[in-house]
Amino acid sequence: MSAGAHASQPSEAPGHEPKAFRTIPLPQNSVKSVFSVLSAEQAYKILYGSKTSPVTVQRLDQPEWLDEGRGSDADVAANLEEMWRINLRLGGLRALTRHLYPRLMAAAGPLTLLDLGTGSAHLPLALASWARAKDRTLHVCGIDWAPRNLAVARHKVIEQPNVSLLQADASRLPLRTGGVDFVVSSLFLHHFAPGAAVELLRSAAAVARRSVIMSDLVRGRLPWLAFKLVQPAFARQALTRHDGALSIRRAYTPAELRELAAAAGLRGARVYEHWPWRMTLVADRGPDA
Repeated sequence: MSAGAHASQPSEAPGHEPKAFRTIPLPQNSVKSVFSVLSAEQAYKILYGSKTSPVTVQRLDQPEWLDEGRGSDADVAANLEEMWRINLRLGGLRALTRHLYPRLMAAAGPLTLLDLGTGSAHLPLALASWARAKDRTLHVCGIDWAPRNLAVARHKVIEQPNVSLLQADASRLPLRTGGVDFVVSSLFLHHFAPGAAVELLRSAAAVARRSVIMSDLVRGRLPWLAFKLVQPAFARQALTRHDGALSIRRAYTPAELRELAAAAGLRGARVYEHWPWRMTLVADRGPDA
């Protein structure tokens, strides 16, 4: 997701690591103050409007600051924490687990799962915690290409025997065909241009024995505007503010995601829309999925 137009820009030229970004203080009653400038009709439309934007906007394919290596290590850690909090509180985790958890419960025996673009490994930790509570055996491997993300994740997975990390290219997974039961991702697909997204889906489908389940944002004007409005409450860090808004502009629509899945050869793949402005691709691979 992104930083808004008022987020502080790094002073260094692109390609050089800037100084630590400024954290924006959180004002009291920030959400209430933001919505106070809107009419009741405008606020209602943003909060309770249609699941997807009624107006399609053109997709951008620009790199996010985090992908460019901007910010200090502390900035990266703060950004990943904020993105997880946004994902947790604004429906991202639920959009994934409502499809994943029933499949985990229905599958017999120990299970393995890959999380692509794991970032801070919050998702693998949450899934492992759920499995323990349900008395299920689940090993989760978080995969990421960025060393800085993995450095943050390693501090979190210490003494977590059922969670491991691997630095790898998600489009060229170093696993045999059908090597794991499930492949999942959250807020990851939008990082890829259409051709690369098709390769990513093929790679995931090749190693998944049971299901591929990927959740992401839905592109549109309303989700972009809504993110701008809730920034004071949820996105205090400049990386989060910039990348959060850009992520919405880079995201696909449900129709586009269906086309990508078809191009990748994911037969029977379905795309489910979830409020607010989330969608989940589900492709069951085997008869026991």
